[in-house]
Amino acid sequence: MIKKSYTVQMSYDVTVAEKDYAQKAIICFKYSNKLLKKASDHLDIMKNSFKDNPEVPTADIMKARAAIRRYRDQSVDNFNEFKKLAFKCVRVMQNFGSDTQIIKLVKSYISSVDDLEKSVNKFIDLFNELQSKEFAKNVVTSIEDIQKQCDEINNLIEDRIVEYIQSNVLASSWVDTIGNDLKMKIEKKRPLILELFNRRDEQLVDAIKERGNNIQG
Repeated sequence: MIKKSYTVQMSYDVTVAEKDYAQKAIICFKYSNKLLKKASDHLDIMKNSFKDNPEVPTADIMKARAAIRRYRDQSVDNFNEFKKLAFKCVRVMQNFGSDTQIIKLVKSYISSVDDLEKSVNKFIDLFNELQSKEFAKNVVTSIEDIQKQCDEINNLIEDRIVEYIQSNVLASSWVDTIGNDLKMKIEKKRPLILELFNRRDEQLVDAIKERGNNIQG
């Protein structure tokens, strides 16, 4: 299914430097998405455990508190790793300050990351209440909220930011894709065509030689 895309075309010529920044921005955003997915997937460990055992006794949680806190610390590290790269992405995008659409997209991105950070901090605060009977339930709810926000950020990056950069800065479209595919097919066929011409030339040379030998004989 082809998605409908309504974008505002950039009103100025894109320089070579800006195209270079655009490439760097796409790489940065795509890698940040991988880090975000890593952080989100890590939360499945605790979410699935508590979902499968919603009535886990508080005594069992307290016995495992050291491992639970190590898990919390790793979760924090994962999201901090993502946030550092997210900041670099924003820095790269500042090179397109004259494009109002990019400014809007960056503001949405910053706002989404800020909201995610708030949700992660709430999740971390829950670990101060290990003895609460609602701990398992609250953790599952909190993780599901965080993962939902992660999905929204992923969609913002892939469907809006990266797509806009490709279409309006790098001017990439389905036409370019088809053009590249055709070029590849032509290049693949070219050796066969050359081979046929070479064979024809060899046959002509052989025929000329044979004719010359006949004349001499």
